[in-house]
Amino acid sequence: MNEWPTYTRAPAVAFVDVDGTLLAQTTTYLFARILRRRGLIKRSFVLRAMYHGLQHRFGHLDYGRLVAFGLRSIATIPTVELERIAYDNFVEFVRPRLYEGVVEHFTALRRAGTAVVLVSSSPGIVIEPLSLFLGCDDTITTPVVIERGRLIGIGDGPACYGEGKLYWAERWAAARGITMDEAVAYADNWSDRALLQRVGKAVVVRPHRRLRRLAHEKGWEIVRPRRPHVSRQRSLGG
Repeated sequence: MNEWPTYTRAPAVAFVDVDGTLLAQTTTYLFARILRRRGLIKRSFVLRAMYHGLQHRFGHLDYGRLVAFGLRSIATIPTVELERIAYDNFVEFVRPRLYEGVVEHFTALRRAGTAVVLVSSSPGIVIEPLSLFLGCDDTITTPVVIERGRLIGIGDGPACYGEGKLYWAERWAAARGITMDEAVAYADNWSDRALLQRVGKAVVVRPHRRLRRLAHEKGWEIVRPRRPHVSRQRSLGG
């Protein structure tokens, strides 16, 4: 189906993956590309981000290695500058790539009383503009350590990837007295299956073969929203 789901009873919370679920691209790659265009990182970082994006697509990403590499690459850039660039990246490259119906669907969920929480492996700085645009109640990403206005390392707890997404989502729900049975999760990737299997309702978005097969076995809802038309200029980052 192409339509986003409807609910007879609104879930207490929607845990929403970002890359591949809300847009057909990897936000970290888009961010790396704009950093490269501004001369702040080497071309090798963009190529590495592209490579890891492919690994993520097929569920083989070593996310710890990716985060360590990424933080080393941007450690000299002030976080305030990263935040400004992340906003520009959202306006120029992320927002135009959102699947059709994303804004309307999650706006309707919020109005029905569902807390909308983005759960992403991408850095919080990269995701925050999207979270604000969608009016999300919260954003869960891999914790990082900031000292003297610079990102210097990963914080306590697991990375927000694979089983780590379930870990952080459960902590978020427990702190607010919400059971996971009251939650819905939206995701697109095989690596997200732990979270999808733990919630009361799961929605998989444009899944590849393994996740599609699991979704059919579990009776999960499958949606295939249309991709927006992105101009060649934006596609090339010009």
